[in-house]
Amino acid sequence: MDPVISMNVRDMARASEQAQRPAEHVDAALKLLMSLATLPAPLPPVSRAVPARSIRTRSHRRRVAARREAAVVALVPAQNEAASIDATVQSLRGQTRPPDRIIVISDNCSDDTDDLSMLYGAEVMVTVRNSARKAGALNQALARILPSLGEDDFVLIMDADSQLASGWIRCATEALMRDRRIGGVSGTYTGERGPGLLLQLQRNEFVRASRLVRRRADLWVLSGTGTLFRVPVLRQLAAERGRVLPGIHGEYYCSSSITEDYEITLALKTLGYRCLCPPGCTATTELMPTWRHLFRQRLRWQSGTLTALRQYGITRATWTNWARQAFFYGRYCSQLACWAILIYSLATHPVLSMPPWVLAMLLVIYLERVITAGRAGPKGVLLALLLFPEWGYGMFDGLYLFQALRHEITQRDVSWGHV
Repeated sequence: MDPVISMNVRDMARASEQAQRPAEHVDAALKLLMSLATLPAPLPPVSRAVPARSIRTRSHRRRVAARREAAVVALVPAQNEAASIDATVQSLRGQTRPPDRIIVISDNCSDDTDDLSMLYGAEVMVTVRNSARKAGALNQALARILPSLGEDDFVLIMDADSQLASGWIRCATEALMRDRRIGGVSGTYTGERGPGLLLQLQRNEFVRASRLVRRRADLWVLSGTGTLFRVPVLRQLAAERGRVLPGIHGEYYCSSSITEDYEITLALKTLGYRCLCPPGCTATTELMPTWRHLFRQRLRWQSGTLTALRQYGITRATWTNWARQAFFYGRYCSQLACWAILIYSLATHPVLSMPPWVLAMLLVIYLERVITAGRAGPKGVLLALLLFPEWGYGMFDGLYLFQALRHEITQRDVSWGHV
């Protein structure tokens, strides 16, 4: 054969062989993929011994992570609160640690509370045939909500006419996480803005009360303006009702109480928990617009307080509350006695003369009233300087103190007094 022809034949064969190689590569790749798909699952890695300290550290980290992810559910019982529900919901949505759910408990509402609540981003839960006031509304809501919450979750309960400071929830959750002995945390509150002598007198009163709360290691009452609870604590309350605690077994709040916030404070202390006001938990709340509304509100507060104390009796957890009530009544009777002595002295001896030590004591009291009104603003300080308006406001206490005592003795029911 011609050498040239033989070379061409060999080149053509080589070219044909190279042309077939890509197809062979494709077939090989497909076969490899098929074989990998049929391989058994890989064996787990060989376990190594881990020191007990490392296990505890990891467990601690998991618990801390779970706490950080704990849910906060806000319950806002409302009855015809269309005038304030928007500001209340907005104060919750504006928190540095916002609640995971905001639920407005619509209790026998006849205004636009439901629609406005949903408009501003809250859920609405309507009560069913509730006749137990705020306590009954909260019991219905908690019965629906708590089964879906975990042991590390929190429940915030607040009035529909109050607004929380932006860091309220963050400060409250941190306080509860620091100390498991704390059953609930609340905060101080100031009065809403508004004109008029009566509103300023109430603002001065709340400012002074807030100063006393900050100095105490334990709260007298978990305020309705805002209280944060752990879920397990609420479940324990329901389990102990009708046994260790007054009320019906299974209820979270005592349905017969007209001051459910004060009663649940006594319940927590009876179970051995502390009630705290951490720094940063401040709120603004509604003030009573008229003397009539103020009288009805304070009469309800005082009557509910006396009823709760009677139900719990004098115990290790309640004796300081009994002593506080005795002080209030004794102080008012002392004021009446001082006024009677002063009037009698002026009537028999028209010349006003007092020993220097009495004048010094009165001056100290006067300065204390002026200084403690400083956080109420210039109008609050001016009102304290005038002296007599606040004295008259203090004497107003007697109108409901002894009225509440009479109602407690005669077992007379007190109206709610809602504005």
